[in-house]
Amino acid sequence: MTTEITRVTMIKIPEQYLDIALKGFETFTKNQKKDGEPYILSMAAGLAQGHVKEQGYTFVTKSVFKSKDDMEYYEKKCEGHLEYKKFLKENASVEGLMTCYFTSGVSWEIS
Repeated sequence: MTTEITRVTMIKIPEQYLDIALKGFETFTKNQKKDGEPYILSMAAGLAQGHVKEQGYTFVTKSVFKSKDDMEYYEKKCEGHLEYKKFLKENASVEGLMTCYFTSGVSWEIS
């Protein structure tokens, strides 16, 4: 079983600000560092699809971390993430968000 942590966040951002949120995320992915080195195993963001849009969620991010310690660093200390959150609040009119994380109990991949 893996110890990697997958964190998913759904954000309520008015549609006119979605391009700003994507561009900010792209900048953030290049600036995420811990002890001077990139530490997030993978990151992705995009426009929400499906029934979550009915609940107002328009933007989704997914980050994969090597450990829970790295995820906690991301949430509390990562300057790039803190700057991105501030950027969204100031430029994208965030109206709410929901975050969850998990460690895979079962996984499958096409090889």
